[in-house]
Amino acid sequence: MLLTDFEYLNDTDSAFKRKVALQIKTLRKQNRVTQEKFFNETRINIARLESGIIDIRLETLRKICYYFDVSLAGFFQGIY
Repeated sequence: MLLTDFEYLNDTDSAFKRKVALQIKTLRKQNRVTQEKFFNETRINIARLESGIIDIRLETLRKICYYFDVSLAGFFQGIY
């Protein structure tokens, strides 16, 4: 079955969100940081981001990368 352009974008958007969520979770676990500790130190609800359901703002992603001492380029390099 051929997908329309919008169906393709929706499918790839969902897959991309899941990859970003998994990368965030991987960084958190590699650094042995609990969701609670991360929230207490940043006021960012990382559990919601790790679900992969919600969109993440670039500003929030930048803060996450700063917290885990990884560049945005390094973050996305870990996805692909």
